[in-house]
Amino acid sequence: MINRLLIRTRVMQVAYAHYHREQQKLTQAEQELKQSFVRTHDLYLFLLRLIPSLTELHAYRLELRRRKHLATARDLNPNTRLADNALSAQIHNTADLEAWYNAFPLNWQAEEGLLRHLLERIERSELFESYMNAEETNWESDKQFWVDAFHSIIASDLDLAEYLEQQSIYWDDELTATEKIECEEHPAWDQIEEAVEEARQAQQYAAHPLELGAVEIVKDFVVKSLRRATAEDDFSSHLLPLFKDEDDEAFASHLLRQLLLKHTELTELIETHISESWDKERLADLDVLIMSMCIVEFLHFPGIPTHVSINEYVELAKAYSTPKSSSFINGVLDAVARSLKESGRIIKA
Repeated sequence: MINRLLIRTRVMQVAYAHYHREQQKLTQAEQELKQSFVRTHDLYLFLLRLIPSLTELHAYRLELRRRKHLATARDLNPNTRLADNALSAQIHNTADLEAWYNAFPLNWQAEEGLLRHLLERIERSELFESYMNAEETNWESDKQFWVDAFHSIIASDLDLAEYLEQQSIYWDDELTATEKIECEEHPAWDQIEEAVEEARQAQQYAAHPLELGAVEIVKDFVVKSLRRATAEDDFSSHLLPLFKDEDDEAFASHLLRQLLLKHTELTELIETHISESWDKERLADLDVLIMSMCIVEFLHFPGIPTHVSINEYVELAKAYSTPKSSSFINGVLDAVARSLKESGRIIKA
């Protein structure tokens, strides 16, 4: 599940934190990177397990209505289509997922307020009305309901996003706001907070999920797993492992290690390819980090073409750094790649 995009993002975040902490050891950064991957995979499994939890709450509410003292005919004979949803039942009966969930410290049942909020949003939707009133249902319609509900309602819910941020530092993308603020005029934090609050009061402030952020990527993987489910297979066959293969795991650890060990050398190499008219003192920390990561790929990963690495890190810059950073980074990395090829330090496309 941890693909190269997630690897690069997590390495960037861990390295950024490492450079801004005093006397942190390399081994600590490596352990933090491993922890970030495990917690990212935990989020994937936790969000999958949300579907049976919502279904169970829906069924429980139907039963409460049925037991009312003055139950109506509708209360006594409810539409149980969602309560009997086949995909939800398949996920719930996945032994590996249930074993993980029972051992995980967080539990959806303990968040009844959030569950009720999400379920009520779903039940008020046209999607729910269409699903419940369809003339007939089958496996595919049961699956499609949860694919659409997760994609269009659950994944974008702000209350859910806030809850996830509160539970783990690895389930948030704080680096975006932090670095973009640092890249500007370096205002004091009280000025930043005051300006943000004024924008909120004037309803001119909006927070949007970072499309390349780890949390949003995980949500996409949840949807992909739901779409791949079939009536014939156990859902465990569609659960994504922590890493696709050993190569990706090795890529992550080697990228971080070389990045931190060669920090000075990489920075000097970058500075030699920056125009003399550019004030190096104003070079954003994150831009240097992103370029350094790309150069590590130039030097230590012969199987990755230089243009592929450049494209990946330019996209990372577009998501995490300032608006002008991506074009600047692209130019510097292109110059570094040409120089390394001409000097024979790298031999690849």
